[in-house]
Amino acid sequence: MTTIYFVRHAESPKTDFDERKRGLTDAGLIAAQHVTTYLRDEKIDLFFSSSYQRSLLTIEGAARSLGQAIRIDENLRECVFSGQNQTMPQTDVYPLVRQMFADHAFSRDSSESFQSCQRRGVQALTSILQNHPGKRIVIGTHGLIMTAILNYFDPKYDFDFLWQTTKPDIYQLTFTGTELVNVSRVALPLYD
Repeated sequence: MTTIYFVRHAESPKTDFDERKRGLTDAGLIAAQHVTTYLRDEKIDLFFSSSYQRSLLTIEGAARSLGQAIRIDENLRECVFSGQNQTMPQTDVYPLVRQMFADHAFSRDSSESFQSCQRRGVQALTSILQNHPGKRIVIGTHGLIMTAILNYFDPKYDFDFLWQTTKPDIYQLTFTGTELVNVSRVALPLYD
């Protein structure tokens, strides 16, 4: 069995217009400490992350406390919502993401489709599973790509699921080979 911990990044300010460079808010930094506290006791073998700062910052405390490096995988990055990879206001993201779930091939203004994002995410996850069987692995990630990957295995992971997730959030997935066996949400003390 391989265990994957999808860690959705903690709260991030929308003030930096470059999606790649957005860090964490003060509340996000505190929440990342709760992520570290939880993961420190999970006997993690490997850490992977999106290249986006908010994902790295959310899991770096846990990796550091275990003396581990974080392996960057560009294919774990968030779905590209705009052609310039710029931050969009939440009021614009909500209807766009709803449309993407309704039509997996939909994209606008050089944005990435749900289908394309899902394909890239599943390929990244499959590679990790095939190269590290039997390990306990953290993947620092984002809401839409995490949901798209989960949706590949079960369509119940949809727009409504995405919108009820928190920042941060942790989902523990158990695999036999590349077959998903179980998904459970980890209750962080900050939220539950």
